[in-house]
Amino acid sequence: MAQPAQAQPQTTADSAELEQLPQRFSAAWAAHDGARLGRLMAEDVGFVTVGASWLQGRKDFETYHSRLLNGRFKDSTITPLETRLRFLRPDLAIIRWSWRIEGDKDFDGAPRGPRFGLFTMVVEKRGGEWQVVAAQNTNGGPGTAPENEGLVFPITLPRSPK
Repeated sequence: MAQPAQAQPQTTADSAELEQLPQRFSAAWAAHDGARLGRLMAEDVGFVTVGASWLQGRKDFETYHSRLLNGRFKDSTITPLETRLRFLRPDLAIIRWSWRIEGDKDFDGAPRGPRFGLFTMVVEKRGGEWQVVAAQNTNGGPGTAPENEGLVFPITLPRSPK
């Protein structure tokens, strides 16, 4: 299989900083601080949640996550598992990272078991600072789809029990 061309980062520090973005996201999550999470986002971020809500702009991102982290997810932690970084240009990259979350609750307040998922974040260097400009968060389901048989994926998710 041919590998897509990859641009070089502006500096090795850029690569290191972006490799740490999932840990920074998780630390802000652990602090249950929607504004701190928001500082990772561009003013014009487009962010799709695991529930398929498309948040537009940092203000809506912060409002949503502040409500979430002070409500059903107030006891939750999210842990990055694997990260893959690909530069499209020296100032534009895609970060994909798998995660595990635990301690959150369903809409009715019932506790959920641990879950796994995959984030895709497009980051751009603006004014010397890396910001998330677009993101899609995907919840992994139980089991493995039969269509996946024989395929090799760059990041493989652990599967939640049924």
